[in-house]
Amino acid sequence: MTSQTPGTPADRPVVELAGVSKTYGDVAALRGADLVIRRGELLAIVGPSGSGKSTMLNIMGTLDRPSAGMVRVDGHDVADLSDRELSALRAGTIGFVFQQFHLAFGVPALDSVADGLLYSGRSRGERRRLAERALRRVGLGHRLYHEPHQLSGGEKQRVAIARAVLGDPPLLLADEPTGALDSRSGAVVIELLHELHEAGTTVVVITHDRDIAATLPREVRVKDGRIEHDSGEAAAGHSTALVPEGALR
Repeated sequence: MTSQTPGTPADRPVVELAGVSKTYGDVAALRGADLVIRRGELLAIVGPSGSGKSTMLNIMGTLDRPSAGMVRVDGHDVADLSDRELSALRAGTIGFVFQQFHLAFGVPALDSVADGLLYSGRSRGERRRLAERALRRVGLGHRLYHEPHQLSGGEKQRVAIARAVLGDPPLLLADEPTGALDSRSGAVVIELLHELHEAGTTVVVITHDRDIAATLPREVRVKDGRIEHDSGEAAAGHSTALVPEGALR
């Protein structure tokens, strides 16, 4: 199964940043970032706390707008979109996984996932059917009716991942997905992200953990708001500058 939108050119990047900066008052959180993420990639954006990696995630995920530069998601220049259009793009294109699981107390896993489609216009029965499929996809078919307090940390994160991939988005942004887990549960989550990638999802892992980053095919290191290293550049063998319709990287 692939996550490519029908009619989408296979070689069109899913994310492009060109000269992207973000300032908050006198603080520069991101400085002149150039980045191209192609469909089907699995990569880590790694850096210490305060490096700018979470700011980059928020901009890639259209949760925040840049102070300067160009951001294109799935071929759409976000500067040209209204807030409503951005919300629609985000809903159809991007799945989010965060360090904290954001599961409501007393709500079974099945309904926690199904609520991800609450405003989709689908019936409750269809939402739950799709949620069950997503939970089985992440290995939780035996935990459908378990509430958060009945789940381990790793299982809670897998519920969150099931919710994120429920609509089969082409892009999954995982922000410190193992940060609240023990090493064994974290390894299971990383293995699951690999499996989602192999099934066609573009997966971006935001992490401070260099060991995790080293296990992924591409590593983008961020420090003091700047991209200081991108292992994808050497592999691409060409300039990182972007042109209006998206350069290769």
